[in-house]
Amino acid sequence: MMIHEFTELTGFEPSMEEYAEIEQQYYEFDGDKKAFCKDFVQNGGIQKVYDKRLATIQQLRSTMIETEKSLMQTIKEKEARITRLEADLEREQEWQPWTNGNALKQNQYNALADDSTSHEMTDEEAKEWISSEFGFAPEKIRINRKMKVFEINRHHRLRQIGEIDRRPFYDATDWYYVFFTVCGLDYEAHNGLLTQL
Repeated sequence: MMIHEFTELTGFEPSMEEYAEIEQQYYEFDGDKKAFCKDFVQNGGIQKVYDKRLATIQQLRSTMIETEKSLMQTIKEKEARITRLEADLEREQEWQPWTNGNALKQNQYNALADDSTSHEMTDEEAKEWISSEFGFAPEKIRINRKMKVFEINRHHRLRQIGEIDRRPFYDATDWYYVFFTVCGLDYEAHNGLLTQL
């Protein structure tokens, strides 16, 4: 009996795997295909197939849940291991604070910035003053209000860990600070000195 014949006689369409089992039952049945199909329907064969499908689905779902739990546990263990390895690497790298030796010390900058007589310059004011004082073309000047803060490791690699305040201030010709960039080079102008960083 072919699967399409079984479907026509029973009104039920099994999968190929299901039909392989049904066909085995047919070979063991004492009668022709019409008698087998009638007996199959009357004795709950269709319901048995549905029940088996449901059991298979439930088993697959259970397996999937267990697999997912196992996978999540593995991921959790791997993440914990990565965290430990990152901490070990961090210690091995021996990161230390690093500052550009040419840059103004933060406490010196703070003394100027906190002085009540100091005036915070706008970017335009700072550009104009830098241009007149040091001869840079105003259109080439970019005023920086923050300076990057770094750490250095034992392999002399730098990483940025934050920023510090470096707004431009002016009080007098010997009491000012401007951090700026011209053509990709950073400079500090401070109390009569121009320093390339």
